[in-house]
Amino acid sequence: MQTVIANRDDFFYPNSCPVALRSIQGDASMQHEGDLTDIRHTHDFAELIIISQGSGKHWIDGNIYNVAAGDIFLLQGNTEHYFTERCNLGMYNLMFDDVYFQEHLRSLRSLPGFNGFFLIEPAYRHRHKFRHRLHLEGEDLVALTSKFRQLETELKLQRPGFDLILFARALEIFVLISRKYFENPSAKSSSLCALAELVTVLENSYDEDWSIARLCKISSMSPSSLIPAFKEITGSSPIEYLLHVRMNKAAEKLLSGKETVSEIAAACGFADSNYFSRQFRKHYHCSPLQYRARKLN
Repeated sequence: MQTVIANRDDFFYPNSCPVALRSIQGDASMQHEGDLTDIRHTHDFAELIIISQGSGKHWIDGNIYNVAAGDIFLLQGNTEHYFTERCNLGMYNLMFDDVYFQEHLRSLRSLPGFNGFFLIEPAYRHRHKFRHRLHLEGEDLVALTSKFRQLETELKLQRPGFDLILFARALEIFVLISRKYFENPSAKSSSLCALAELVTVLENSYDEDWSIARLCKISSMSPSSLIPAFKEITGSSPIEYLLHVRMNKAAEKLLSGKETVSEIAAACGFADSNYFSRQFRKHYHCSPLQYRARKLN
């Protein structure tokens, strides 16, 4: 079967926040413009899927997973997927540009549940056979689906600022899902939780002195297990990831205050301001002071 590439212009409104919502109710085909539910496809944006009723079989990157009402899962950008079977299936699809969110909302990484659900579970899905998906029932599922119905109403009316409402509500949904994910025992595995908490620790305590030995002690993993597992989910080693976090925090501090380069270096965990400046230049291709001058002028 040939893979279709979805056109983001069918989902995102021009000159607005890159967030969109679509819903599927029942098994009829082509329920909205650009509907590829039953067609193998991929796209360069992320998709949060909430199964509100019924069941089905979802093909994701060569594996078929059974899904049913209450299942919630994320498809990261450039993931091939489609439904091979649907049985009275109802679902909400919240599409968003994950690169945009990563660049503008790094504070989400301070939530262990966000790291577990949005970052680690998709990377580990093939290994754990989808055992650690989030599943909600009863009042929790009703409360979440009601938020999506409110978003649908906002989209139909399209009053001024509707895209900002959609963006704000998407953030609220992300936070609620993050909380539920870490509370949900069926979503947990020791390695998944350890990695999620480790990412959170590095995001929140980037100014501390970290070593592989210390990270292994926190995660209860050996270096031979930790380093490849961490790289699988983030694309970098723990120390490389820490450096990336520190660089982002330093860039924020350069623009938000009048601290000196030495003060910012110390606040971001660098004992040597010269080493900090060299690393900053490698990361942003300019010195810290040049970065501040360019961004503020």
